Amino acid sequence: MKTNYTNLDLLRSFAVLSVIAAHLYRQSAAFHLCAFDADIDQSLHNLSFTGVMFFFVHTSLVLMLSMHRAPAAHRGRNFLIRRAFRIYPLCWATIVLTLLTGLSDVSSEKLHALGWHGIVANLILAQNMLRSYASVIGPLWSLPWEVQMYLILPLFFVVLQRYDRIFVVFSLWLGATLLALAATQPALPRMFHAAVFPPMFIGGMVAYKLLKRRPTEPRRPALPSWAWPLFVLALFALQGLLVGKHSFESAHGALVNACICLTLAVAIPAFGELRAGWIVQPAKQVAKYSYSIYLLHVPALIFVLIYLPKLPWSFKFVVFLALTALLSFVSFHTIEDPLIRLGKRLTQSAPVVSRKPAPARSLTDSISARYRITAEKLFYVKGLNHNSGR
Repeated sequence: MKTNYTNLDLLRSFAVLSVIAAHLYRQSAAFHLCAFDADIDQSLHNLSFTGVMFFFVHTSLVLMLSMHRAPAAHRGRNFLIRRAFRIYPLCWATIVLTLLTGLSDVSSEKLHALGWHGIVANLILAQNMLRSYASVIGPLWSLPWEVQMYLILPLFFVVLQRYDRIFVVFSLWLGATLLALAATQPALPRMFHAAVFPPMFIGGMVAYKLLKRRPTEPRRPALPSWAWPLFVLALFALQGLLVGKHSFESAHGALVNACICLTLAVAIPAFGELRAGWIVQPAKQVAKYSYSIYLLHVPALIFVLIYLPKLPWSFKFVVFLALTALLSFVSFHTIEDPLIRLGKRLTQSAPVVSRKPAPARSLTDSISARYRITAEKLFYVKGLNHNSGR
């Protein structure tokens, strides 16, 4: 199963950059560095939410591919252990950094109101289940849904392996979308996120099944690789246009988002692989550090806005980018990557040393061997007798 990982790197890069753009505008307006415009804020909010949606499609696809390659023994257990070592350590470090420095996009009143219960809810990434507790920083809001997705993803993998027909995964997407639409109705309890997120990560499963069905022999892709960046950007614009001023918690927003994720999922296997170094290498680096960038760009931004107030906006922007890059690089190589490697080591099975049985000997070989041993003994005895006669 050939996967265009360079295309996925670009998708992940666009997703994290969309989140940064929304936070950059909102915090700049909050610090009165630019005039606040409700329409711009709404558009950037839709943009960042689309980025989170694409994160879910991307992550679900990559994890399904990872489980596809993993040994069947203890697959689910090993998957959960590796994901825990991937998500929690850097999340904890970010929470501790934010609480110690106060560099958060959340108001100080909400941080003080957290208490120990709220901090624990953030540490275990369960604040979405306890609506009275805010996230320590804005980007943490999506992580609980991602962790809860991990809990059921191995089950979906088993289902898709057992029922290999393509209509099964499309039926799952349709069922999740109908659930999302129903859950947005006012008559039902507020369960928006739990219903709306399944269409997103099931989109990743659709892409996985389509990639799995592709022929193993290489063939010319249906769509050229150069069009992939344009297509992803067009999806961002289309989502913003179709959702408009509707809330993504509305039935209209839920349906648009589900269809956008499905469109992305169907398109992923259709494009050729990007090869131009000028776009592949930057996308690879941004995707590599994307989790660190996603979490740490907020403390970096708040630091610049609070402690460097007299710098011109252009210098603030450059310092923000440099500080985000530095924090992401250091955290990746000191926390994220070592703990990912530890999780892999803990879940690697000991290599099985197979002892090859001795080759079976024919009857003729056995008789010859016995005759040779007997002859050697006979000559040895004769030699002793000859020596004793001297």
